[in-house]
Parts: sequence; C-alpha cells; structure tokens
Amino acid sequence: MIEIRKILKERRFWMIATAVFILLIALFDQNNLLNRYRLKQQIRELEQQKTYYLQRIAEDSTLIEMLRNNAFLEQYAREHYLMKKQGEELYVIPE
Repeated sequence: MIEIRKILKERRFWMIATAVFILLIALFDQNNLLNRYRLKQQIRELEQQKTYYLQRIAEDSTLIEMLRNNAFLEQYAREHYLMKKQGEELYVIPE
C-alpha cells in the first residue's frame, strides 16, 4: 500500500511538471499559440489576396488580347476615356 502511494505521488509530480512545461511553452515561447494564430490569419488573408490578383491578371490578360483588335480598341477608348475622332462632337449624358 505504501509503495502504491509513493508511485502515485511520483506520477502526480511528473504529470504536474509536464503540464507546467507544456503551458510555459504554449504561452511564453517564441512560437506561442497567439503568434501561431496571428500568422495563420495573415496566411489566410494573403491567400485571399493571391486569389484576387490571379483573377485580375486573367481579366487584364483577356482585355489586352481584345485591345489588340483595332475596332475594339477604338470602342474601348471612346467608352472609357471619352475620346473622339477629329471633327466629331461628343455629348456626355450622366446617368
């Protein structure tokens, strides 16, 4: 009976020591839980930005290919930059 108590006391000590060690590492280490959470959040935001910019690159590449056609280039310039041919008059009607 005495040996069992001694073993349980030793085991309890090591369990508490291990728990304290894990707690110290989780809270006060350079790679603690709070830093890891912030970094994961930052990675998520950067992945979203990456997706957005890849989509924009695809859209702009398509637009560049379409602008190589002179008829579309003229239409695009008239619509977006209000350009006109010499001698033409341009009336802008606000929506």
